[in-house]
Amino acid sequence: MSYDKLWILECILMRMKSPQLYEHVRRHEIMALPSKSCLDKNMKGFKSAFGFNSSALSALQEKTKEMDEFSRHGGLVFDELKLSENINVKASGELTGFVDLGPFTDDRNKTEASDHGFVVMFQPFQGKWTQILGVFASKGNVKASVLSKILLEATILAENAGLFVDYWTSDGATWNRALWKLFGIKATSKGITCKVPHPVEPGRNVHFISDFPHLIKCIRNAFVSTGLQIPDGHVHVDVVREARIKDSKSLTLKVMPHITESHVQPKAFEKMRVNLAFQLFSEEVLKGIFLFKDHLVKTFKITQSTEKFIQTMERLIFIMTARIPSKGLRCDSASATFLEDFLPFLREWEEHAAKHGGGFLSESTALGLRVTIQSTLSLLSYVTSTLKYTYLLTANLSQDKMENVFGVVRQAFGSNDHPSPEQFLVVINNMAFYSLARPPKGGNSPPELVTALLEPSDVPEQKGARVTALVDSLLDEGNLPHAEEVLERHASLLDHDGMVEERSDSRLIFYIAGYVVRKSLKKFPCPDCASCLCIMPLQAESNCNATLTNQFNHGGLLYPSDALEKLITKLENAFTVFFSRNKLHAESLVSFLLFLQGHELEKVGCIEHGRKLTTAIIKFYALTRLHFFTKATNKSLSSKREKQKLLKMRRCQ
Repeated sequence: MSYDKLWILECILMRMKSPQLYEHVRRHEIMALPSKSCLDKNMKGFKSAFGFNSSALSALQEKTKEMDEFSRHGGLVFDELKLSENINVKASGELTGFVDLGPFTDDRNKTEASDHGFVVMFQPFQGKWTQILGVFASKGNVKASVLSKILLEATILAENAGLFVDYWTSDGATWNRALWKLFGIKATSKGITCKVPHPVEPGRNVHFISDFPHLIKCIRNAFVSTGLQIPDGHVHVDVVREARIKDSKSLTLKVMPHITESHVQPKAFEKMRVNLAFQLFSEEVLKGIFLFKDHLVKTFKITQSTEKFIQTMERLIFIMTARIPSKGLRCDSASATFLEDFLPFLREWEEHAAKHGGGFLSESTALGLRVTIQSTLSLLSYVTSTLKYTYLLTANLSQDKMENVFGVVRQAFGSNDHPSPEQFLVVINNMAFYSLARPPKGGNSPPELVTALLEPSDVPEQKGARVTALVDSLLDEGNLPHAEEVLERHASLLDHDGMVEERSDSRLIFYIAGYVVRKSLKKFPCPDCASCLCIMPLQAESNCNATLTNQFNHGGLLYPSDALEKLITKLENAFTVFFSRNKLHAESLVSFLLFLQGHELEKVGCIEHGRKLTTAIIKFYALTRLHFFTKATNKSLSSKREKQKLLKMRRCQ
């Protein structure tokens, strides 16, 4: 069978993103997919080499001719990936796997095996597409003196290809901070230098940005380990930990269902997970602090400072991770004002901590945070006044897309955290060409382009120069959707010995009853039923159970009627009583519904739909609560298995 060249390229990227899914689809003949050997043969046809890819840059120059200037502004993102040292001999007798920094390679390093891969990538202010510009192999990290030369050349090449580089984004590694120092980037309580003159076009600037998720992880680590001393007082994670303990029972409704021990006391690799840091400074934690405030005040006396700090960080994360236009950062908005006010807050925080013997951020974190916020504000002014943007999507200033690229690299040859330099080079070059050869929706790629990209390996090397034209009018995102789902098996038995009958907090019951209203109105759009299910917020002011909903209502929460609240309360109490006395089994839902027959439940809804609506609500709530319960139980069982595993490993030592 002869496959279309573009389909070969699609399949290469599909297999990179999920080898197991690809083999599953191919083995069961769901789609006509090439074999692994066929893909490997075509992948070897890439005329790949470390350095800047002149073929991709030439094709990029042709593509940018069809793009408006509005779409070509963005910045460079660069990062490193750990590689496994591996020297490989090609059929031609060439050896690969050594340090290769292009023209910046030191003669002393040419005989050393590389153990790091370095990637420079362009990402725009708008859109989901990216373009890899260069890839390098190094021994250890790339030193600041060499890194500065690589980035300057990358900026010049990108500008010559028709792109506009307005910022550089990196993480907080020491060699990246050394790069900042080399360019004179600094920040103190007295002043901030966040940009340098542009190397190509006078009048423009290159802004320096530190990866925001990395900064949040550093702040989280300080918050968890020693606590922080802000102007409002000492803040520490013990408040969140105590609220989590109060909320950790498997049976009752939870106000912080996603907060685990890994959030409040992360272990080695858990400290690297961005989602754990973001969730620790989230509205979910604020709900828990609010719900258990009386208990927390009795335990810690003062909790306002910690609550206020989490509110500040939650707001900062919301502003600096905007991905959609409705949440974009706009000039003269409340979000822009918050960022402007955050810099004086950092100055006051630093001065207050100095008077109390510590409790401020590390020097690197404080530098990165100040420079990043100042650069964000400067870029906002630039794109809105000069480029006439309406808003700035701040998520496009981070390294998230680079992390996605590295995730594909690790999975391309199976579950491999440290690919070899050759594997790394092949995958990166495939992805660099993919974003160029991928046609826009409803369009086609020029056949000669795809043919040139996937020429057999025995074609003369000069044919690689044919990759010089690409006439697509739009850039596609170049990402295949993940179709693989992780299915968790629920435990069928659970030991409830020693458990007592418990009741969920009435405020949580009221809150989830509002969720039931929203789901029910979608299936029963009857106006009479709607009036029977929900009430106006003013009508619930006298209901003490509505305090949680009132506190965290930003305009989208619904308030259940008294009849529905009573129904959900009876269902919830019946649920907790039943599963306090019974173990989970295959027919638990049926048994629970039979158990409900002994309870008198109020009917809700209009005369015409009342019975049908009430039945639907009971089934929906029973299914939802059983889902919550089994999920909590599975977490508890998984934690027990992990502890047993660690104890077993400890005994074996």
